[in-house]
Amino acid sequence: MKKLYLLFAVVCLLIAPAQGQVSSAKSNAGKITFKPQQTGNIKELPDLIIKEEKFIDENDNKIINAGEACSISFKVENIGKGTAQNVKVRVMLKTETDGSITFDEVLDLGDLPAETENEVVVPVQAQTNTEDGYAEFVVKVIEARGFDAFPLEMKIETRHFAKPQVVVADAVFSTEDGGNIKLNYPINLKMLVQNIGAGGAKEVLVSPEFAEPNCLFLGEADQYDLGWLASGETREIDFLFTATRRFVGTTIPIRIKISESYGKYAKDTLLTVSLQENLIAKNQVVITGIPTAPAEIAIASLTSDVDKNIPVCFINKPFRYALVIGNEDYQRYQRGLNSESNVEYARNDAAIFRDYARNVLGVEEKNLFYLTDATAGEMVQKIDLIAKLASKTSAEAEIIFYYAGHGLPDESTKEPYIIPVDVSATNLNAAIKLADVYKMFSETGARRILVFLDACFSGGGRDAGLLAARSVKVKPRSEMVEGNMVVFAASSGEQSSLPYKEKQHGMFTYFLLKYLQETKGNVTLNELANNVKNKVSLESLRVNNKEQDPTVQVSHSVADTWEGWRINDK
Repeated sequence: MKKLYLLFAVVCLLIAPAQGQVSSAKSNAGKITFKPQQTGNIKELPDLIIKEEKFIDENDNKIINAGEACSISFKVENIGKGTAQNVKVRVMLKTETDGSITFDEVLDLGDLPAETENEVVVPVQAQTNTEDGYAEFVVKVIEARGFDAFPLEMKIETRHFAKPQVVVADAVFSTEDGGNIKLNYPINLKMLVQNIGAGGAKEVLVSPEFAEPNCLFLGEADQYDLGWLASGETREIDFLFTATRRFVGTTIPIRIKISESYGKYAKDTLLTVSLQENLIAKNQVVITGIPTAPAEIAIASLTSDVDKNIPVCFINKPFRYALVIGNEDYQRYQRGLNSESNVEYARNDAAIFRDYARNVLGVEEKNLFYLTDATAGEMVQKIDLIAKLASKTSAEAEIIFYYAGHGLPDESTKEPYIIPVDVSATNLNAAIKLADVYKMFSETGARRILVFLDACFSGGGRDAGLLAARSVKVKPRSEMVEGNMVVFAASSGEQSSLPYKEKQHGMFTYFLLKYLQETKGNVTLNELANNVKNKVSLESLRVNNKEQDPTVQVSHSVADTWEGWRINDK
């Protein structure tokens, strides 16, 4: 009996802890969190985005030129909480290019942990059979389980192959003191190498070679790597050599061998200098290049002072939206128009204003929209997009609208219109009424709206009207601006908005950019308005012998405050 009792006691002791645990678990129900078993379910989600997309090309004209090596770069960021697994980038073209544009179609990024990013560079090579048109890239970021990013689309203009032609444009022999060549003394050959072709030349090498013995090169290298030569661009080379007293000829011949990446668009030159020739002193050497005949080449090789040294202000305006439009080539889209109907330098105006919007005005790349030679459909679409974006963040939103191109008034109503490149002056039904643009922007409730118009609305245009038959200019009706809006216009009343040929810009745009360059955007609207008005009014009379007086229109709601607005307020 005693044994049976002891056995019962042991069993009770063994059971007691388990019963206590159950009781404890019941009493703390709702407080204890049990760790779930690893079942393979997803607990934290990744979220992939594509950002900071850029197109990079060799000559920096933002066009895929035939034969050019380019690249598309962007960052893939995981802004989610979970790891993105086995991430791949897939690149494709929406447009058919017949293999003239090649690129890496698939890139493997591997796993991308939460809150990390990966920079991606997609090399793009345009073959020489690339034609004029557009390459429409679609970039997809694919995650193994389906957590893909929204696709990125990039539409980039393509241009047919333009041949370079690299030559020695001019050359001068000289000595330190001038006079005849002395054997065993240094002789300097200064050459001007120039690309006189329509296309850019890359990997340009210049190699002077002696055609006779007993001539020695005195410099550090006997080959000059010029790299990229744009159309019309020149480079100076100083080649120092001597002929020893063993030289027996009467002239010293030097062959200048030039090569470039294609191997067929450079011309060798044989230069000779006579021992009896009376040379100039080295410090008197002045040489000039071969004049470049085609207008396109001359323009491509020239840049204005506002096109270079654009300040970078390192400000960030996440809710500042900009739409920049430059309409220049109306002849291309409308039969019966001649080249005089085009708006000279409008594309360059827009391109450089875009750079200032990015670098000086703090507009983020994703909020910057840029059109050249835009059709009615393209313009309406982007104006509507800007308005919708601004309306989403109206309390903080700012809108910048820049337009260079033709403007015209309706002959009967005097209402001004901005003219897409595919709209005829004889039928304004498809043109864009300026009042409608103002209305759309003001209805967003944006805190600030700045409009810059390098266009006239008298039918005058830059040097010539859009329609030659419109010989009588019409004074446009002054449009009432609404909301928090300030409008800078290039001219007044019946005046024309004129070009500044020396600077390759519209007169108004040049001085607008010049003041932004000088002040780095640290300026009030009143200071900007007064400076641009004064400079344009004076310089237009000097350069174009015509009056052009910019104007500023403001809405009633900001009439007392706009002058103190700063371009780059903190």
